[in-house]
Amino acid sequence: MHDYHAVEALVERLAGDEAVAAGSVAEVRIRADVVFTPEAMEQAYAMLTPGTPLEGSRLVVEEVTRDEECSACGTVWAVSRDDLAGHMLMCPSCGALSSIEGGSGIEVVAVTAV
Repeated sequence: MHDYHAVEALVERLAGDEAVAAGSVAEVRIRADVVFTPEAMEQAYAMLTPGTPLEGSRLVVEEVTRDEECSACGTVWAVSRDDLAGHMLMCPSCGALSSIEGGSGIEVVAVTAV
């Protein structure tokens, strides 16, 4: 569900941008942390853009990877979707849970006109 709300905020922000509203948008490219699911974000985008200046455009999601260090065992690993347990991260070495700290956002990389 957080995917939907993140895309909703993105669409609202972009639809209010004068440059976006003035032209026809073909593609919006973003970088998203691994806590987001690209397919869910793309589906939410398709549902939220009709009737906006973004209607007919497509969302392209580039996944951002990051390293985490387990506070219990010290293992450092590149976080993947498999390491998520709800809103927590699970260490692949010892199974310890930790909260997801920062970096769980999205960044607009490019807005391409038709």
